[in-house]
Amino acid sequence: MTIKIHQVKIAPKYLNAVVTGQKKAELRKNDRDYKSGDVLSLCEWKHGKFTGKERAAVITHVLPVNEFITGADGWVVLSIRTMTPFEALSYIVSGGVADLLNTGVQHD
Repeated sequence: MTIKIHQVKIAPKYLNAVVTGQKKAELRKNDRDYKSGDVLSLCEWKHGKFTGKERAAVITHVLPVNEFITGADGWVVLSIRTMTPFEALSYIVSGGVADLLNTGVQHD
């Protein structure tokens, strides 16, 4: 499985909601060809610059918005699961296999 890492900007209040587990989805323009299994590097963006605070999240589902809102072509809702830095590194290095093992799913 090829995993892409997408570095994206996120406002502080939304990043905090991701970190606390309150926010489990992202509405994004699909200009990066997001796929389930890809990783988002959510980088805090405040006053026109990166703050250095970031969080990794794996995309668990991609929902095209135009499936339920006419004229919303090119937008997606990304369901996400946050990861610790160690989990993200293991997931990326193993090509997603480490995540499957942690959830008990068998990999071919």
